[in-house]
Amino acid sequence: MIIKILNLNLWGYNDFDKRKKLIVDFIKKHDPDIVTFQEVRDDSRQNTIGDNQLEQLNRSLKYKYSNFFETTDVNHVNKITNDPKYDPSNPRVKEGLGILSKQRIVKSKGFMLNQHKKDRYPRGILWARLVNNVDVVVAHYSFNDLFSKLHMEETLKVIKNNRLQPIIAGDFNILNQEIIKSAASEEYRISSNEFSYISFPPKNETLDYILIPRSYKFISFECIGANLSDHKALLAEIEIG
Repeated sequence: MIIKILNLNLWGYNDFDKRKKLIVDFIKKHDPDIVTFQEVRDDSRQNTIGDNQLEQLNRSLKYKYSNFFETTDVNHVNKITNDPKYDPSNPRVKEGLGILSKQRIVKSKGFMLNQHKKDRYPRGILWARLVNNVDVVVAHYSFNDLFSKLHMEETLKVIKNNRLQPIIAGDFNILNQEIIKSAASEEYRISSNEFSYISFPPKNETLDYILIPRSYKFISFECIGANLSDHKALLAEIEIG
């Protein structure tokens, strides 16, 4: 069995009015079975509560199954860190992870990861099991090699404790790829090991990855998509072993 998966950091509402159609058209063109997102916003200034960006995109994409997991109260984070972006008149800015699937999502669960000292952002992972017993984990870690390393290790622990063997896709925010190799290379094939790509063009960096169990195989892999986000999309065809 071959599954096509697309991953994209959605970049919240930054120029979303301009990007929305580009994202929809891009996903329709490549027609993945599964789409995973990070930085999905439910922002009361931009949408009615609950009508987050995942819901808005899917009105055009029409994937039969979807899930959103809220990880961060952005306005609260800005308040407690004295960020100038804090807006006391704004009651709700939530951010999280999303998944769209053609195949039925049998069960899913969000796991919050430990928020380490001096790390301003709460982070989490979203797990979904599809009807064909394929597991997918959507990840978004903090932008710091130490924090992202700890989040990576915690993710692998959650996976082991729940006896999962998932595809892991997301914005890991890990610059030092040796961190991923040392943590996961025994059990997973890592996209950056098998393919050379830049997923964050503004800084010429690779921050986004897809990991697959060693019993699976990458049939194809691309890092593509101009003007969709500040990140490029990862698109992979995976043979399920």
